[in-house]
Amino acid sequence: MTEPMPAEALAALADDPSPDIRASLLLRPDTPAELRYQVHAALAAEAAAGDRAAENALAWVRLSRSGRTACDGPE
Repeated sequence: MTEPMPAEALAALADDPSPDIRASLLLRPDTPAELRYQVHAALAAEAAAGDRAAENALAWVRLSRSGRTACDGPE
């Protein structure tokens, strides 16, 4: 289990230019709900605008939450 991060550190990561870093905040239980919503909305907007890195980061979050692995076939 990961140690809780200070709110300031989480907020700084939310401003990181890497979609992967920002997406990782969506999986941390210590990320405040409001920050999680903001990060998800920003990534979703970037993905909708054609940013493949943001799209892939959101797909990784969905896969991580599903309990499946990338090696599992489609359902």
